[in-house]
Amino acid sequence: MHLGKHSPLTKTSLRNNFIDMSVLSLKVNGKNHTLDLDPTTPLLYVLSDDLGLRAPKFGCGLGQCGACTVLVKGQAVRSCITSVETVQGLDIVTLEGLGTPEKPHPIQKAFIEEQAAQCGFCLNGVILTAKAFLDRHPKATEKEIQEGMSRVLCRCFTHTRMLRAIGRAQKEMAR
Repeated sequence: MHLGKHSPLTKTSLRNNFIDMSVLSLKVNGKNHTLDLDPTTPLLYVLSDDLGLRAPKFGCGLGQCGACTVLVKGQAVRSCITSVETVQGLDIVTLEGLGTPEKPHPIQKAFIEEQAAQCGFCLNGVILTAKAFLDRHPKATEKEIQEGMSRVLCRCFTHTRMLRAIGRAQKEMAR
């Protein structure tokens, strides 16, 4: 059970009666946060409900679509199936922490230049998965990039533009 800000139950009453609540420390987008919550809460809920981050999205709830992807120690992780206790003290990066409006990350810049977004729902997962993949495989072929991105679902069929943007970012990041 997760308590958002608007829950009628108090964390104190749950701690005393129902749920094993814990004080956990998270480092998200370079900022440290101390939170009192159920340690089995999915990371996605903490990011959205407690920290107000909106880039990771709830898509399938099963870790299959990629909309909830975040980077944990540079690896693409599905936050909807990752309990918050498993990432305590690790570096977590969301799309909000990847670049800034003034200085976007090369992959964000490439997506803008290639107009690779349609509805934007999958964009968080696509960009963060691509970043993690390119960091590990900077010289990947087009086919390897396609395979590396195959677990992120997009319903708008902008795959061609997205793959073009990832290729553009790959060239920029290699400089």
